[in-house]
Amino acid sequence: MNGALFLGIDVDPARIERRVLNGYCDRLALGLDEALDILDDAREQKRAVSVGLVGNCAEVLPEIVRRGIKVDAVTDQTSAHDPVEWLCPGWTFARRSSGTAPRRSGVLRHNSRCESMAEHVEAMLDFKRAGAVTFDYGNNIRKMAFDAGCKDAFEIPGFVPEYIRPLFCEGKGPFRWVALSGDASDIPKTGRPRARTFPDDKTLNRWLRLARDRVQFQGLPARICWLGYGERAEMGEAINELVAARRSESADRDRPRPSRHRLGRFALPRDRRNERRHRTRSLTGRFSTRC
Repeated sequence: MNGALFLGIDVDPARIERRVLNGYCDRLALGLDEALDILDDAREQKRAVSVGLVGNCAEVLPEIVRRGIKVDAVTDQTSAHDPVEWLCPGWTFARRSSGTAPRRSGVLRHNSRCESMAEHVEAMLDFKRAGAVTFDYGNNIRKMAFDAGCKDAFEIPGFVPEYIRPLFCEGKGPFRWVALSGDASDIPKTGRPRARTFPDDKTLNRWLRLARDRVQFQGLPARICWLGYGERAEMGEAINELVAARRSESADRDRPRPSRHRLGRFALPRDRRNERRHRTRSLTGRFSTRC
């Protein structure tokens, strides 16, 4: 979505397949050479592409470092809070899922997992020292790697303190709106107030335009963006005005049209209306209120 070449690594092929199916990822690769070929072709054609590689980061990242491949940015979101769930190098996801992989089998297995986390983080540090923007997502891998002997693990910053906290200091934060109707077509309709309220915010308008085509809804249709101090209130008011206008239009369409006779009757001057009301009451009192 940002015009780059992206390589995402996951040990579970089903996760990548689902992302390709949903449009979050363009291609699936079963080996590093295959993935790099796809990326090289896209680079020559000057087009963006995302590749999901089935593999283990603790093996793939050191290999990319050994090959001297230039990387502009690297991050990791592998859950490392419980080393039992960590897949050691040499183990496939299918083997682990089959139940043949040792689970809680003592200190030796625990240490081997932590050592592979250290190798993983060492590779990330190599990328960082080569000039790549490097961060993790608060997933405990730096702490596990540090305990396993990677003393520089915390040279890698966390995503939230590095990027989110400064935005909070400026008063910027997330703004989400949801179509409670469940109608996905209601979300694109919010584009008009957004463009009118923030016409000069190129980043915001680009994100929402790309998200419309590339980010699928999960549950109720919704969108999210980041807005500055005061801007969230402006956006909320703009959307409220749109909703009010839609409701008014809907009410006008649903309101039954009065007959010509009834229109003429309501158009009578006040004295004529009173005259007719009194005349009708003298005939049948039960219809007096309907006049």
